[in-house]
Amino acid sequence: MTTSRIQDAANAFDALMDAAVDAIIIIDSQGLVRRFNRAAEQMFGYREKDIRGKNVNLLMPEPDHSSHDRYLSQYGRTGDKNIIGKGREVRGRKQDGGTFPMFLSVGEIRQKEGNRYVGIIKDLSEVRESQQQVRQLEEQLLHADRLVILGELTAGIAHEINQPLTAIAAYADAGRKITDRQNETPPDEINTVCERISEQSRRAAEVVQRLRKLVQSGEVSKARHDINQIIRNTLLLFEYEVKRYNVELFSHPIKALQPLYIDEIHIQQILVNLVKNSLDAISLAGQQDGRIDIRIKKAGPDVLISVTDNGPGVPLKHRERLFESFFTTKPKGVGLGLSICKTIAGAHGGSLKYSQPKEGGSRFTLSLPLEFIG
Repeated sequence: MTTSRIQDAANAFDALMDAAVDAIIIIDSQGLVRRFNRAAEQMFGYREKDIRGKNVNLLMPEPDHSSHDRYLSQYGRTGDKNIIGKGREVRGRKQDGGTFPMFLSVGEIRQKEGNRYVGIIKDLSEVRESQQQVRQLEEQLLHADRLVILGELTAGIAHEINQPLTAIAAYADAGRKITDRQNETPPDEINTVCERISEQSRRAAEVVQRLRKLVQSGEVSKARHDINQIIRNTLLLFEYEVKRYNVELFSHPIKALQPLYIDEIHIQQILVNLVKNSLDAISLAGQQDGRIDIRIKKAGPDVLISVTDNGPGVPLKHRERLFESFFTTKPKGVGLGLSICKTIAGAHGGSLKYSQPKEGGSRFTLSLPLEFIG
């Protein structure tokens, strides 16, 4: 190749480097920076003239900062590729010490005078920030849905708390009367009254604790939980509602089931939504023999939790739209409950589906994986 052509090729390469939107960094076999385009200057804060000839690990936080030279040396000896020819998400380090997420693709340039490596880098900061904003909005929506449910259950909850408080007041009056006739009262009778006051106080406290847990807001927090216990806690929220509508609510726990890796509050939110929907359907239909069954069973790598009622069921024309946002068949519904439930199920690696039993009514089946889902 003539000197002129070599110069033309060099000029074209320089133009390409400067025009590239993504950062492009070329290093030699020792890890020293040889080229650093304008996009890289803007991304990392270094000027090319300042970083050329320096080790590229300046652009890496730990642990990559310490391990990069060792990786290059190992590749030179063994040819064992780690990232070359591939792409992956890593963190970059700016001149001011700040770090940011980036997607790095590395290629190899084989030359007689020594191999070189080219890294093409895309800054993921805006992508990750947008994803975080979406997650925050989803959490706010989930929390709002829980507050809506709680508002609908307020009457029953007030009744549930009022019962132990009334009992406490009655036992306290009895205790006062007993102490007025100290000489005539056996110690066992006083102990019994005190025990009953304590029992009812704990009952009221447990109700309040369940409510606080249901409406709490925050980041998704997955851990190992007993799905049977979550269902039991859910049913406790409907003690008054089922009496009010004369509905029988049954739970069929499964034995020897391993704890599931789930967000307890979010899964309870699904179950509360489904039970509440069944109660509403039965109530609006004016049924006097309402029944809701919650069953659990294993199905291969999943556990299935079904909520079945003997209500009027969902009309065929509405079934395909059940999980659409803002679609509702309730007179005062907003159409977000089932959509949110489906989103929660998907975030757990599971699903939520509707079917109609042969005998009529509705059945919603929540599928959750038995094994870990990140």
